[in-house]
Amino acid sequence: MPTTVPSASQWGSPNAKKRALLVHGMNSSSHTFHRVASALAAKGQLFFVRILLDHGAHIYIGYLVIAPNLFGHASRMPGSDFRVQTLADDLLPYFEAAEYDIVIGHSMGGAVVLSLLKYLPKTRHTSVVLVDCAVELTAEQRRARFSSGVGDNMDRTVEDYMSLNPLWTREDAIWRVLGIQIGRATNPLDHMDGNVPWSWLHLISDKPATATLTVLAADPRLNDSCKVEAIAKYKDVRTVIVPNASHWIQYEFPEVIVEEALRSIEGQ
Repeated sequence: MPTTVPSASQWGSPNAKKRALLVHGMNSSSHTFHRVASALAAKGQLFFVRILLDHGAHIYIGYLVIAPNLFGHASRMPGSDFRVQTLADDLLPYFEAAEYDIVIGHSMGGAVVLSLLKYLPKTRHTSVVLVDCAVELTAEQRRARFSSGVGDNMDRTVEDYMSLNPLWTREDAIWRVLGIQIGRATNPLDHMDGNVPWSWLHLISDKPATATLTVLAADPRLNDSCKVEAIAKYKDVRTVIVPNASHWIQYEFPEVIVEEALRSIEGQ
């Protein structure tokens, strides 16, 4: 079970040698990653058993997983600055306290992660994964994405989300409802107006050579906001479309996120 502190949730042992930082998206909270985080934290336990049974097995260290709550979310009320860079700068203490093997960001959290690339270590390998992050949006696309259905989302129940999303568990739906209810109701419009233009592609150039960047996108039939074609021009960025996935890949296919996050780490 995760333990929660005022600004973050944590999974795994504090003594773990490897660390992962997970950044949630708009109108969500740290627990949107509960399945991804639990899987990463369990990796060390599973391989520890294997080592006991097979002395020749490769030692694989488990993960301490930290998932901060962004300003304006999970009862963290911000001032009047809603820029993504401000959200990123607020997370700098986590980077000052430790170095991370894996950094994952979902949706707007992906833009936050892109804003943090320049702070990644230059001498340590980092696996960075963006989960269905809209890296470029026009003014019309921003308003359609962040304004449409905001009121309806505020009123949806756990049962509503379960009905609309057959691949979700009840826990997924509970954390989705809670994430909306304990955040600021005006977050979508505030962040839309506070980030003009909504454009983060240029931040990819801040990626250190020691970091790998993977972008996971929803099935275009269900959600086409990620625009992988815009990212494809960066030859050192891996793009993966997840079949049958909506915007909420961390609920529907958490194993894909874990697999892609570990893909480059396991080769180190």
